[in-house]
This record gives sequence, C-alpha cells and structure tokens, in this order.
Amino acid sequence: MNHTTTYRRGISATGVVLGGTAVVVLIAIVLLGGGSADEIQIETDLHLVDIGEFEVSIPASGELSAHDQVELRCQLDGNATIMEIVPEGTEVVVGDVLVRLDDKDVTERIRSAEESVVSANNQVETRTADFAITKNAKESSLAQARVSVDQNRLALLAWGEGDVVAKRNQLSLSLRTAKKDFGRLEEKYKKSLELRDRDFISQNDLEQDEIEMIRAEANLSQSKLDQEVYEKYTFERDKQRHESDLKQAEDELERVKTRTEASVRSAQSNLDAAHANLESKHERLAQYKQQLVNCVVVAPTPGMVVYGTTLGGGRGDRQEPLRVGSTVSRNQLLIVLPNTDRMFADVKVNESLSGYVKPGQSAVIRMDAFSENVLTGHVDSVGVLAEGGGWRDPNRRDYSVKITIDGNGDLSLKPSMRCQVLILVDTVKESLFVPVQSVHRGEHGSMVYIAESNGYRPVVVELGRSSELFVEVLGGIKVGDQVLLRDPPPGTVFELDGTTDTSEV
Repeated sequence: MNHTTTYRRGISATGVVLGGTAVVVLIAIVLLGGGSADEIQIETDLHLVDIGEFEVSIPASGELSAHDQVELRCQLDGNATIMEIVPEGTEVVVGDVLVRLDDKDVTERIRSAEESVVSANNQVETRTADFAITKNAKESSLAQARVSVDQNRLALLAWGEGDVVAKRNQLSLSLRTAKKDFGRLEEKYKKSLELRDRDFISQNDLEQDEIEMIRAEANLSQSKLDQEVYEKYTFERDKQRHESDLKQAEDELERVKTRTEASVRSAQSNLDAAHANLESKHERLAQYKQQLVNCVVVAPTPGMVVYGTTLGGGRGDRQEPLRVGSTVSRNQLLIVLPNTDRMFADVKVNESLSGYVKPGQSAVIRMDAFSENVLTGHVDSVGVLAEGGGWRDPNRRDYSVKITIDGNGDLSLKPSMRCQVLILVDTVKESLFVPVQSVHRGEHGSMVYIAESNGYRPVVVELGRSSELFVEVLGGIKVGDQVLLRDPPPGTVFELDGTTDTSEV
C-alpha cells in the first residue's frame, strides 16, 4: 500500500558526508519543482526525481545585543550608597531618574570647599594690598635714589664749572698781586739804597724798605705754593670726592632698583599664588557641585534598564544585583541603557563553516523565548579571529558573526536573549536533487537505488551541494527516475551488471 507524506519548509541543524565528498553542515528550506506550491506529494518509499531548487543555510546560535547602548557609571570620588534605583528591565525615557546616591558626604565637602574659597579670596585681597604697597615703595625709593644721583651730578658740575674756576682765578690774582707788590717793593728798596748812599735817607728807613720787600717776596712764594698745592693736590682731592659721591649715588640707585624689583616680583609671585589657590578652590568647589549633580543619575537616552552587575561577569560569575543600600565605587558600571529598537544577534559559527558566511547574506532568527516567531536579518560582519572553545572544548574554534535584525515586530526583545539563526549562504537552482536519506555509501562510491518493475537498480551518482534534507545530483540519474528512500529489501537489488542479487542488503 502506498502512502503520501508532505514535505514543508522546515529548520534543523545537523550534517552529513556523502559520496566521499565533504558536505557542508547545512539546513534546507525546500522549494521544489520551481513552482509556487509550498508542498509536494511523494510516495512514502519512493522519490520522483525532478528539477527544482532548495536553499542552503548554516545554523548558528548565540544571544541578542543592542546596536546602540549607553553606559552610566558612578562619577563620585570614593564609595557611595544607593538610596534609590529604578527596577531592572524598566523602559525609560530621557530625563527619568535611574539612581539616587547618598549625597551627605558630597554636601559636607561642598560646605568645606566654600569656606576654603572665602579664605582664599581674603588671601587674594591681602596680597593685592601688599603688592600695591610694595610697588609704591619701589617708586618712592627709586625717586629718592634718582634725586641723590641728580644732586651729586649737579654738585660735581657746580664744583667743576664754579668752585674750580673761582679758586683758580683767586690763586692767579693773588699770584699776580704778589708779583707786583714784590716788584714794586724791590724797586723801592733799590732806590732807597741809592738814597742812603747819598745820605738822603737813614739806615733805618732803608732797613724798613728791605723788610717790606722781603715780606712781599715771601708773599709771592706763598702764592706760588698755594697755586701749586691746589693744582696738584686739592683739585684732585675735591674731584675724586665729588666723583665718588656721584658714583655712590648711582650705585645706590642700582641697588634700589634691584632690591625694589625683587620685592615687587616677590609680591607679584605671592599674589599670583593666591589667585592660583583661589582658582583651585573654585575648581574644587565646582567639582563637588558637579558630584552633587552626579548623585542623581538620569537617562540621557531612552532604553531598557540593565544593571551593570548583570553584565559584570561571565556565566555563573554574576555579581549581586544592585539595590537600595548597595555600595558603589568610582567608575563602577551602574546602568546600561540598550536601544532595543535596533538589535543584533551575536552568534558563533564553527571554523569549518565560517568561510561560507559573507556580509550582506540573509538570515532568519528565532528566539528561544519566542519559538513560534521568526524574524529576518542580514549578516553585518564576521569576526577576524577565531575564538577558542575554552577548557571544555579546547579543539573547538568558532567565529563571531554579527547579524542585524531587520525589525522587532511585536516582540519585546531584550539583550542576552538566546537565539537560533539560519544564515542563507546559497540557493541551488534548476538542478536534479534527491532526499539525503536516498543516498548510500557503497564500494563504488555514492549511489542511489532506482526503482524498476521487478527490483531496484543501484546507480553510482555524482553529488554536488547539499542541505540536511536534499543533495544536488550532478550525474547518474535523470528526471522521472524514482529513487528508494530506504534500504532495499533483501533479494530486490540488481547487480551493477544487471543480475539480481539475492543476498541480504
């Protein structure tokens, strides 16, 4: 009795090696006869060979992830306690409060920082006044030193152009006067000698004239000596004294410049340091105020709340979930907001199959949580390096494949959902094909059994591409042949030379 069975579009994940040729581990979606019908009728034990097409797919499994997600971390220095936190899985919008942290310590830091700002500002005011006083003192000292230099320069000039000229004139006049007096008295004495010799004057008068002449001569000598002493000694002494006074005044001016400039620089440095300290205190206060703002974590984008502790480790190594009273530290991951409107499947493909996977290939995705629903997508990227199977399977090598999901439909997709994926890598078109179970491995290679009127004839076939359900036949059979879908009964198989084999198969 003959029965019929219906082959529909289906999904599975196994592999087969046929005809001595390695056949890719594949999944088939049946499209037969090239027609538009979704199903065909075949005999239970026989398959009618025809031309049609079927799709070749690679199975993979993995989990869902979001294309875009925002990570929110603790921005407080030190540790903080959670006072309020939104339940995990909550869908939030921009501005929603996600976490409130204890702000007691931050508030105390702000108060202390404000006091430091006041103190630093007072210091700036004090050092500003000190700088002004120092600068004024510099100008006053410089002015006094410059006056002293000017006075000594004028004193030198007055001495050189006044006192010296006057003294030299005085000495010259005294010398000329002394010369004239001496000449006059010398002439008088000579005349008195003649007069005494002629007894016109007494000896006493002569001696008196002689005394006057000697006095004039001594006065002349003193005038010459005074002039010589002045030019050789007094002039040089006074000159050195005036020049020395000027030099000392000029040196003092330079010392005043150096001393006052150093004082001004020191005052300026102190003032700059006070300003820098004030700026630092303002910055610290601003940081604490920002930390006060950071005590309230709000959603910058819409998304679904996922705790950082949920993503904190590998499988079996997750942390305790965040809750009110939990202690968190700086830069600790608090909340992740994945955008569930744009999801992708992160799946693993065995190294032996990875060469068939290319970006842009179509894929179908089924979530374990929604096994009755199928979504579509496409291959976005293929990992560059293979990943090891770890200690459980050190010889296994898989490539990570990222598959973008075209749309969520009405499903509530969440990150980390497990999924099964079929990557459509090829379509076998306009070819002869037979069910996989009809192909047998024999002494002469891959073969099928063709139904005859009184038995089954073994035929060696050349195989091509395959799926789990079907395999392409490149030669050995033709359209209209009927191939056996099971092992032939004993005594029904023809030998390859045409005789009947009565032995058991």
